[in-house]
Amino acid sequence: MTATPPPPAQRVLVRARRVLAFAGTYAVHFLRANYTVAKEIVTPGDGLAPAIVTVPLRSRTRAETAAFMSLISLSPGTMVLAVSDDRTHLVVHGMHATDPDALRAELGELEEQLLRAWRPVVPRPVVPRHEDNPTRRPT
Repeated sequence: MTATPPPPAQRVLVRARRVLAFAGTYAVHFLRANYTVAKEIVTPGDGLAPAIVTVPLRSRTRAETAAFMSLISLSPGTMVLAVSDDRTHLVVHGMHATDPDALRAELGELEEQLLRAWRPVVPRPVVPRHEDNPTRRPT
């Protein structure tokens, strides 16, 4: 069972909201990375915690993957080293990755928002509730 597509005006508004949310998220990510690198340059000490992490990809097309890789490499302190042959994972170097899992989660969240802004607005499938579907047994 599928839902009817939203009207074009509503799709435009939803897409605009997603693009603005992504732009704001990336701006914060970018500024935070710039601040961290600038602080490392200006202050003496060893604040570096380099790590290489594998990030699973949810991108389906080469264009989505390329856009995500570009955003990672544009952020100071991170750089894409490789993409797996089957395009399911990226290998990313983080200069200030004290917690590799946190870096992986942050990049996954960035990709999720990019894909929400990039992909067209489509209706979500309607999942019948238990009481609406007499053939489904309770779990």
